[in-house]
Amino acid sequence: MSASLIDPAVSPVPPPVMPSFSIAPRGWRMNVADTPAARQAAAEFTSGFEEGTLQFFDAVLPECDRMVDFGGFIGFTSLYAAAQGASVDVFEPSPTNGALLAANLAANPRLSHRIRLHRHAVGARDASLRLFAKAHADSGASLFETVQRGALLRGRAEAVVPVRDAAAVLEEIGLSPDMLLKIDIEGAEYEVVPAIAHLLRRERPFLHISFHPFNLVRGTDEYLNQVARLQGALAIAEAVAPYHHMYFHTPQGWTRIDRSDRLALLSQYLLKPKPVPRIATPQYGFTDALALSEVALPLG
Repeated sequence: MSASLIDPAVSPVPPPVMPSFSIAPRGWRMNVADTPAARQAAAEFTSGFEEGTLQFFDAVLPECDRMVDFGGFIGFTSLYAAAQGASVDVFEPSPTNGALLAANLAANPRLSHRIRLHRHAVGARDASLRLFAKAHADSGASLFETVQRGALLRGRAEAVVPVRDAAAVLEEIGLSPDMLLKIDIEGAEYEVVPAIAHLLRRERPFLHISFHPFNLVRGTDEYLNQVARLQGALAIAEAVAPYHHMYFHTPQGWTRIDRSDRLALLSQYLLKPKPVPRIATPQYGFTDALALSEVALPLG
């Protein structure tokens, strides 16, 4: 990549290599820095929790030479894509998670040369915002102070982090149809996806979105919270409408949503309350992972 594309938030100094252990999700081997937090995260990653995501990756990565990972956590999905030959730009604003991600890159020298780490968040515009965590090395660290986890839960401020305009970032990187764009940003997807809708319409990259409606909290009035979540879901539904192929990942696996079924999607899915693990109230709008493609995939 040219020097003009080097992000000033990219860590210039590699961390020291620490003791590591190996995991092999779906047969792709990677090393993990041996810390308690990384061990816990690796156990979840290899438990089947991310099976749908990895199935989608396996279906599209043979067609991709690059991946953009918005919300990299400690790097498992980026390493998984790099193991299949993709070059990766990974974005992780949490200082705690970013340090673990950098350690995991250092533990994988055969893969890390394909991965560039950006230590900032993405949003609809440039800003500096507080990032909130609910625990150490929290995969759910977000820009939202109060979230719903059964009851309303208030996070602690981990840091003030830079936020960059997601559309500008993708223009700099060079969004293209042969790219995989993964968005897992703990509620900020409701802002980012509509903000990049014009780029999605123009380029149609392979797209995977994870949803966190329970991070949209307007207060203690559950009706207003659900209205906000529906508004966010409809904005995303409009942003991804140009794609030819749409897939949902539910507990039963991937399901294809044909164009002829999209009107039914509004009433039978978005407007239907759905249970979400660890959340006391049923959620409206998107709750399951969504995958978009211009070509039919062996999913569902």
